[in-house]
Amino acid sequence: MHPTRFLKHSVGKGLLIKPFNIVASTFRFRESHAEEELGEILSILGDPLAEIRPTAVSGLLIGRTRIDPMSIPRMLGDLLKREPWRFRYLLRILPIEKVVEADLNMMQESIRDLSLRISAQETFRVTVEKRHNSISSDDIIRGMASEISRAVDLSDPDWIVLVEVIQNVAGLSIIRPYHIFSTVVEMRKLGDKFI
Repeated sequence: MHPTRFLKHSVGKGLLIKPFNIVASTFRFRESHAEEELGEILSILGDPLAEIRPTAVSGLLIGRTRIDPMSIPRMLGDLLKREPWRFRYLLRILPIEKVVEADLNMMQESIRDLSLRISAQETFRVTVEKRHNSISSDDIIRGMASEISRAVDLSDPDWIVLVEVIQNVAGLSIIRPYHIFSTVVEMRKLGDKFI
């Protein structure tokens, strides 16, 4: 079993946030299997000390790894092509760049800094996944979009502004669409090659 210790640090009003740089989803009631699977996979990829733990949200895990989270989707795709049997419980893995208190002003400030990488000619879309929190998804989308003076493209954006709200914390990233690793999508691609 992988370690589940997470360093804690204070953010705002004394709130403790456990830092993480990946979010993973699995089937309901399969969290412990997915935790072990993800730990083994990250060890294969080069981080035997990665920390994975379930959240209070069914089917959702958070993790902290020393591997660059933006490189993980590509590495997972390569591993899945070589050893697809390793992926039994993991459904999706997302890279996280910043973890802040789930406060709209704090999220906007963090996204403002991250959004500098989006060039004037590029487009973006805000994707919000919110669990066990009362902030409106529409308010989050409007708040994030207001910080980025670039064109919005909902169907085929150059960048995705990812907001993962889990109870009182928010994981934020600005990623390319290919940074989202989906086991189902990758397995389908593999299947298509053999048809």
